[in-house]
Amino acid sequence: MKKTLTVISCLFLVLTFFQITRSFGVFETRFTEDSDIDIAKWHIYVNDYDLNNTTNTFYVDNITYTNNQSVSAGRFAPGVTGSFLLEIDPGDTEVSFEYQISIDLSNSLYDQITIDSIQGINGTNLTANNGVYGRVFPLSDIINGVTDTIRVTFTWNDDGNHDVTDSAMGSADGYFEIPVSISFSQHIE
Repeated sequence: MKKTLTVISCLFLVLTFFQITRSFGVFETRFTEDSDIDIAKWHIYVNDYDLNNTTNTFYVDNITYTNNQSVSAGRFAPGVTGSFLLEIDPGDTEVSFEYQISIDLSNSLYDQITIDSIQGINGTNLTANNGVYGRVFPLSDIINGVTDTIRVTFTWNDDGNHDVTDSAMGSADGYFEIPVSISFSQHIE
């Protein structure tokens, strides 16, 4: 009788190991499956700068100045108005996004320069909120190859209160840059 119980116990032990091995094999194969998930691309250019991060600050140096009879053409000085364009090109981006633009002229050298307007051109409608301008760029515009063009106009005020900083700017290398910060976030409707 002992011998029979030992044989039955061994048989059950072998069957138990067989079942455990078989079920572990099934469990293991379910975890080795690969998935094919396409991830949407995110690639945005502003004035040909490749801005692939969520927040970027860059400097605009391609500025057009209005002619002033007392200042040489193409030069910036007190009393002169200038403007520049920002072109936002979503390139091959595959998601809707929102952008926010701000221009910080709080640098002590820029006290006398004021932003006169920030306007979308060619049908670009911007929203303004406390000096931050932006819009939602819908997927339909991206698919249709739309780019946003924004004109920023500013003036170097000649009011006599900034003669020291006017002189400091005028004696610089003759190079003037405007810092533009732009942030991007995915827009989910």
